[in-house]
Amino acid sequence: MNYTLLPDEELLNLVKQHEDESAFREVYNRYWREVFMVAYRKVKNKEIAEELTQNLFLSIWEKRKDVVILNLHPWLLGAVKYSVINYYKSQIVHEKYIRHIHSTAQGSVSTTEQMTLQADLTDAIEKGVSLLPQKTQQVFKLSRFENRSVKEISRDLNISEKAVEYHITQSLKWMKVYLKDYLITLLLASSWLDL
Repeated sequence: MNYTLLPDEELLNLVKQHEDESAFREVYNRYWREVFMVAYRKVKNKEIAEELTQNLFLSIWEKRKDVVILNLHPWLLGAVKYSVINYYKSQIVHEKYIRHIHSTAQGSVSTTEQMTLQADLTDAIEKGVSLLPQKTQQVFKLSRFENRSVKEISRDLNISEKAVEYHITQSLKWMKVYLKDYLITLLLASSWLDL
């Protein structure tokens, strides 16, 4: 089947009804550059624009059974603009939080504050893991929480070692992005302890 000849509606139907990765790849190839350029013009940062673009297409794949898209091109442009708005909102919240931490710091962080930061980080890790796809979540927990090797996870879950490595890579990328605000906070707190 030549996917490049299919209209968007047929491609979306193949993705939704048959989980057709080739159809999804065609949707991605057809629109990723335009979506990236819209994001890039708004955020003026290549890495962030790439991340927003990848996250948008990833969410389409992950929510393929539930998402309702009547007209793909305008939907994508609207969705990436919404992603940019959410990015800026999170940056504003992050900056306010950092300013608040700076203004309330008084030379050192108390043990109670350390425990609170640690509890917040633990909660953030648990929440970040819970947002991963089920199989990726399972592999991540076995790898990072139970210190299992790739070979052991492969054997226990009856999947290839390559698949295990893929899930670990994807989960680490996601957690790095998801936890960046918490890690900055933790680094600031630990630097105050050294004063």
